[in-house]
Amino acid sequence: MAVARHPWYFETDTPQDALEGRRLLERYLSDHCEESDVFPASVIYGELVSNVIKHAPTGGVRMWLEAVGERFALCISDSGHGFTESQTQVLPDEGRESGRGLFIVRAVSEDFSYGRLDGGFMVRAVLPLRRRTPA
Repeated sequence: MAVARHPWYFETDTPQDALEGRRLLERYLSDHCEESDVFPASVIYGELVSNVIKHAPTGGVRMWLEAVGERFALCISDSGHGFTESQTQVLPDEGRESGRGLFIVRAVSEDFSYGRLDGGFMVRAVLPLRRRTPA
């Protein structure tokens, strides 16, 4: 994957280090989106990376933005086996701390998709932020 194809790209060998990318993503979005509040994108990023940390085997994780019309899509790819459609549809159990991440991502993102990619798994969430158009 060519880094130059994406307006923002972050890659690390360890999923735990992927949390460091949140700060970089927030800074990029603050500079390139109409909205000053990038909290929804930060939540989506955090929930998806948290799933990578919990469920993906040791290996690299890549995160990037794609331009989608007037929005950005956040894409995250790892070497994990992924999840199923039924796991994204289940309402979270109020008594449990886990199980809310995918539900939150689906609720906050404009569009959410996922699938196998290069022997691993990729998720793609269209962020609810408008890209700033060049003047």
